Amino acid sequence: MSQSQFYAHENVSLDKSIDSTLKPVQTKADDLNYVYEISKCAEWIKSNNFQKVCLQFPDYLLPDSSEIALKLQSILNQTVYILGDTAYESCCIDYIAAAHVNADAIIHFGPVCFSKSSADIPYLNIYEKLDLNLECLKNHFEQTFGNECNELTVLIDSGYIHRSGDIQQAIQTCKNAVVQQLDEDPLVIKSKIIVFIGQNERKLTNIEFTFHPERLYYFDDESIKIFETEKRVLKRRSYLIEKIRDSKTIGIIIGTLCVQNYLKIIERLKCLIKLRGKKYYLISVGKPTVAKLANFQEVEIYVMVTCSLSEIYENRDFYRPIVTPFDVEIALNINRDKDLRFSYDYNNFLDNPLIPPSEEQKENEGDADVSLLTNTIRTLQPKEDNESSTESSTQLAIKPDGTVMLKNSSGAQFLSRRIWKGLEQDVDLKEAELAEEGKSGIASKYKNEPT
Repeated sequence: MSQSQFYAHENVSLDKSIDSTLKPVQTKADDLNYVYEISKCAEWIKSNNFQKVCLQFPDYLLPDSSEIALKLQSILNQTVYILGDTAYESCCIDYIAAAHVNADAIIHFGPVCFSKSSADIPYLNIYEKLDLNLECLKNHFEQTFGNECNELTVLIDSGYIHRSGDIQQAIQTCKNAVVQQLDEDPLVIKSKIIVFIGQNERKLTNIEFTFHPERLYYFDDESIKIFETEKRVLKRRSYLIEKIRDSKTIGIIIGTLCVQNYLKIIERLKCLIKLRGKKYYLISVGKPTVAKLANFQEVEIYVMVTCSLSEIYENRDFYRPIVTPFDVEIALNINRDKDLRFSYDYNNFLDNPLIPPSEEQKENEGDADVSLLTNTIRTLQPKEDNESSTESSTQLAIKPDGTVMLKNSSGAQFLSRRIWKGLEQDVDLKEAELAEEGKSGIASKYKNEPT
């Protein structure tokens, strides 16, 4: 199967413009207190005696941020701070940005991923207030399920939690149905059938791979539909796992500093890559974009450490594929748990012990196998060779043209093969010249041009 079926030509990715799907929201002045629960926020700050509080908004809610801050300041008689640009994903608690003012609390507005924070700073979630067609929900619920609700759980997304009581009233015909909210901690669902009140595809995917229901439905404000994505996602995983095994250089992108155990998973990834005789780059570029990652052309594939709600894994605009830590675990860990099931949340498998390969496995690593993507023979470099290469990579080598590079450095070797290597300083080849006055005027006619 051709790889072009999975990825477009690199020029398409580099030239493509990306439009934001979420347009800025400007809430009516009369609705601000209800939508953002200003009274609840003020009471929470007062009761805990917080002195420096940061307000975190996603980009599309920023038009309301200044008005919310002014209202809180008038109630509290103290300054509150707005986090205008989150460091990574806006659904995570951004304690990194809050640390710039030594904040002692954060109020998070908008969609939230419920990832465990890597810091202990107190925070309060204020969810969206989305509209819900209750009459439509009631009618479709009765048509789809009738009275057979013994093993059914209705799971309410964060944007509809404010209508939780109305939802229970609408589905009262199913007396045995269990109603739960997505913000329950811990969230335990034992039912075979789940009806999700919401339409966020990534949340639905996480629910499917976390709780493994027999059937998963969702209500999209028009009808109740069955959600099926497992085969599509797992099929793509199989391709990416094979791609990881083919790659010799892997980029580890730091996509979060806020999710719990992000340092542990980075170290685990580095260890796995080394054990399989591959090289890695640790990359921190803030929010990854197509243009940023296209600068690292020597990297053959990226693994992104971020929260489970990130949509970047499904993005096909990037120059190289972006995989999950789970994909790397399956592709490179010989002694992985055989019952390990796919998850976007790396904390689900991080506790599994990382067992180095045995002597017999090391011998088998040297055997060649055939790539399922390129049909070429590939061999895995033994661990000892990789270590010696790493140790010698600190040695300097002088090339014939006088430039200095790191011996056996894959990045330096790749750069040496490129035609254009960036701006070069020809200090010794050209004499210094005095600056001269250039052209002046407009492009259609410069002042020093003949008439």
